[in-house]
Amino acid sequence: MAGKDKKKKSNVNIMSVLGGSFLVKEKFAKQFPFMVYVTVLLMLLIYNTYVAEERNREIATATRELNDLHVEYIQLKSAIMEASKQSVLARKLKDTGIKEPVEPLKRINIEEPTKEDKP
Repeated sequence: MAGKDKKKKSNVNIMSVLGGSFLVKEKFAKQFPFMVYVTVLLMLLIYNTYVAEERNREIATATRELNDLHVEYIQLKSAIMEASKQSVLARKLKDTGIKEPVEPLKRINIEEPTKEDKP
């Protein structure tokens, strides 16, 4: 008999939920504010998860772009270093008639007059 009572009670509970009669009971009215609170918290949790996933996608995109730009920077830096070598410049300027200097550079020092030297 206890098995039939449990089945009957569960059928009554399911019918009260489906029929909406549980909404008018006093127990539900007392717990309604708590249920609203829990629902709001769940909605905030879902929103927070959505925002976090969006930020992760943005970070991944920015990281990929940064890596691409870093590779491009290294390639351009290598090309500039190659093009500015003394031997490469001498070969390119050979046709224009500009020659590589043979003598080392000389430093010119200019001394500024001190207060005593001024008239």
